[in-house]
Parts: sequence; C-alpha cells; structure tokens
Amino acid sequence: GASVEFIRRFESDYGPNSVYLIENYRSTFHIIEAANKVIAPARERMKAGNPLQINRARRKEPHGGQWQTLDPVSKGRVQILPVGNNSVSQAQTVILELQRLTNLASAEWSKCAVIAREWDYLHAVRAVCEDREIPVQMGDEDEHIPRFFRLRETQQFIGWMRGLKSSVITTELMQDWLGKQSMNRWFGLIQQCIDEFDLETGGVEMPVKQFVEWLAEWGQNIRRRPHGLLLLTAHRAKGLEFDHVAVLDGGWKRVGKNEDRDASRRLYYVAMTRAKQTLILAKSKNSHPFLQELKDNSSVLLRNSVDIPEESAAFHKRYIQPDLSEVNLGYAGRCKSGNRVHSAIADLSPGDSLEVRIDEGRGKWDLLDCKGVTVGRLANKFEPPGGMRCTSAEVYAVVNWNKELSDQVYRDSMKCESWEVVVPRFVIEPEDQPDPRNIG
Repeated sequence: GASVEFIRRFESDYGPNSVYLIENYRSTFHIIEAANKVIAPARERMKAGNPLQINRARRKEPHGGQWQTLDPVSKGRVQILPVGNNSVSQAQTVILELQRLTNLASAEWSKCAVIAREWDYLHAVRAVCEDREIPVQMGDEDEHIPRFFRLRETQQFIGWMRGLKSSVITTELMQDWLGKQSMNRWFGLIQQCIDEFDLETGGVEMPVKQFVEWLAEWGQNIRRRPHGLLLLTAHRAKGLEFDHVAVLDGGWKRVGKNEDRDASRRLYYVAMTRAKQTLILAKSKNSHPFLQELKDNSSVLLRNSVDIPEESAAFHKRYIQPDLSEVNLGYAGRCKSGNRVHSAIADLSPGDSLEVRIDEGRGKWDLLDCKGVTVGRLANKFEPPGGMRCTSAEVYAVVNWNKELSDQVYRDSMKCESWEVVVPRFVIEPEDQPDPRNIG
C-alpha cells in the first residue's frame, strides 16, 4: 500500500517547507543524465521538476569519470547494447561486454552487477558465467541459506567456544580457530561474521554466552558479501551500488498487480542509478519501452551488434538450491543412532557430489553418496521446473536437527534425539533443446 500520496498528505496537513535531496554522490554525469531522461515521463514522482545532479565537488570532473579515458569504445558514456532476441544471446553479449570492461581496469567481479526486471531473465546469465568459470552469485541466495545457527559449521564453532577453559572470547582466538578449519562457503560466512563483530566492537573481549547470543541475532539478518558477479532484480537492487552495472531487457512492459503504469519505469530508473562508473543497457530486437527517451543523447552510445560465440547447451542449465522446507528433515532421524546413514552423512562436506534417484511414481527424490548410501530425501512439496532433468547434484550444506525442532506429528517416528540433514544443490537441463525465451 505504499503511495506518494501519504507524503503529499503530510505536506497539505502540516504545511512544511520542502527540501529536495537531488545531489548524486555515486554516479557519473553521463549516468545521471541518462537516468533523468528515462524517468522524466513518469507522472507520480516526488522529485518531478527536480532532476538529479552530480554533487558539487565532482562537477568539474570529466562527464564519463575515469572511464572517459580508460575505455576507447564508450568513453564513459552509457551504452545501449543490442543483444539479439532471446535470453541466451542477451546473456552472452552482456557477459562479453562486462569481461571487456573488467579487463580494461582489472576490475573485481564482486563490484559488478547484472540487474533484471524478473529472476527468470537471470538464469541464462548464471549459466554463461558457470560455463566460463566467472565467479557468480544470485542475489536471492540469502533466502536459501539453511538456518545459519543450525549449520554444521556454526555448531562446531559454538561447540569449540563452549569448550574453552576461559569464559570470554576474543576476535584473535576466533580467527586462530577458523584458520585451522578446511574452508568452505559456510566457514567463509563465519569469517564474515567475525570480521563484522570485530568492526562493531573493536575486538574487545566478550563473554562466550553473550557472543553466542550476538551470533544468533547476526544469523537472522545475513546479507552475504558478494563473492562474484551479482545477479539480482531491480527490486532487490534498491539501496545497493556497483562500479559496473548491466540492465537486462525483458519484462519491462509488464505492469504487475496493484502497480501503476509507471512502476516499471521507476524500477528501471532504480536499476540505472545503481551504477557508479559504467552502465550497459541491453536492448533486444523488439521495441524497448524506455530507451526511446535516450535517442540522440550525448551521454549515450548506441553500440553496433557484436558477434557472439555459438550457443552452447550449457547455457540452458539451471542451478537450484532447495530451502529447508523442501527437504525431508526427519529422514535420518528415523534411523537409529548406529545406522550407517549417520556415519555416511558425517563423511560428507559441502561441494561433495551426490547421486539423485527419482521415483517418478511416488514423486520421491532420494540423495545418495558415492557409495550408494541414501543420505537424504526431498520433501513432497519440492517441485522441479517442468520439462527438465537433473544432471548433477552436490552437497550445498549440512545442518543439525533434532526431535524438538521437528513437527509434533513426526516426533514419535524419530529413533534418535539429534541428527544431521543433507541440503543439496542441483544442476538441471532441458529434456529437449528448448526454444530460447524471447526477451522483447
């Protein structure tokens, strides 16, 4: 129910003076100029008639910032990049251009982002990155982190602290313990936690009990640092900023339920203004609802079409991480403590390969280790995308579970008090060569 009308009503009710915050401290002049042109036709805006301006301290800088001399092609201008007419050709074209830019200045992939109207347009970008071994991270991965406090690595961390002779803990002690572990994505997350604790407290000693409480609260609000190219929607990008941004075509003509006619335009503006140094605007062969505003604009470069490599079947892969609600959490709990299931799970680590056995009749997905031991099962609610088959699987995480955490109706069937649960990650491919999704 958010609406500009609430702010306007405040204005009419109380008669305050209006102050417009229009100085942009982030983007280059060219990016700001292009963004202003795109948003200008939107009617319901608080800043209508008060466009963004580059902040006073940067007004004498080149309009393209440092990229005016770094990039002989764009010279720091916003690029409109023709990307063909389907999601795969778009993904290839955008990634090739981002590779060109990052090579020019040895830029870090973690400072780059690809932004789309909807998540579906990002799957092909993920697949191209995986195929080319470009570090990549989907912006919704935080939603699929199994409960941080229940992760095997977190429980090991807490168990170590509680076993210390001292009742207080320091950053130095924690770093020393972490340095002795075999690093994986979850120990990396604990490293982030320790770093943020050190920054917040200045590394002071803290009672173990108090730190564990702090750790639990931190785990409720995790936002992982980007470890590669970040793929996200314009909604998810709000409040973020990146050195280099590419905005995909596709879905911008859609008006969602309860959205006004300018909602997509405002989102596109949000996506554009995430960019600090360079901005790429993808354009399919079909008409784009907003880019006509940038015709003949001196801050914009309309690129010629570029040659892209032949399409690969790998670019149609999807990477799926079920969340805990889609995993049968009680599978190992129904086995007695001495059952080999428990030792088989204990031998697994994040990244280890799994075999998937699917019972089509019962709709069951069983997870097997390299020795053929069934180490887990997906819940009935898990529904893979239709028309696709699983080609590989790996251990995404291992979490600790117990009777008390289980639903009451299942507790009587549990044969041990606590156990570990394997959370998988799948790679799936189309059963037949698909028609690439049209992005016009």
